[in-house]
Amino acid sequence: MASAFGVALVTGAIKGIGFAIVQQLCRQFPGDVVLTARDEARGRAAAQQLQAEGLSPRFHQLDIDDLQSIRVLRDFLRKEYGGLDVLVNNAAIVFKPADPTPLHIPAEVTMKTNFFGTRAVCTELLPLMKAQGAPLPQDSYTLVLQSAVPSDLLVLHNCLCVSFKTSFKSLLGEAFTDCMPLTGEFP
Repeated sequence: MASAFGVALVTGAIKGIGFAIVQQLCRQFPGDVVLTARDEARGRAAAQQLQAEGLSPRFHQLDIDDLQSIRVLRDFLRKEYGGLDVLVNNAAIVFKPADPTPLHIPAEVTMKTNFFGTRAVCTELLPLMKAQGAPLPQDSYTLVLQSAVPSDLLVLHNCLCVSFKTSFKSLLGEAFTDCMPLTGEFP
């Protein structure tokens, strides 16, 4: 049953920051909170863990590398809620700095998921975004992209940021204003 107060959706929410965001949204957001995960069993387990705390997240499977999975979620949100009120794009893949895999392989996998997958989610879900029960005007989108990046992938992150800026500028037009590349030192 859909909440009269809207819906918040968190991608990649089975652990870490995504899980904590779902936990806090369940405590503070007056509407439904949808926890998503690529792995259905792990997603349901995360939702059950939150339910054991007295919280009420809903679970929906989402693999951001699979356009069909994204569209199934989009159709669910449209049917159940008539749109989307809050979108937290947390799903991503990270390789450990000590991983011996040649850099071009994690770079390719990272680009596929963290850039192209996130872009596909935004392309399908941003048109569903609502403001006070109405679709958002074209000029009211705000997009914040943030990540912790090991120093050896800093250049890749900055390339991703430039690619995001170009991609979201074409998706949202003049509504998209900026994406800042990282410039600091990382441990």
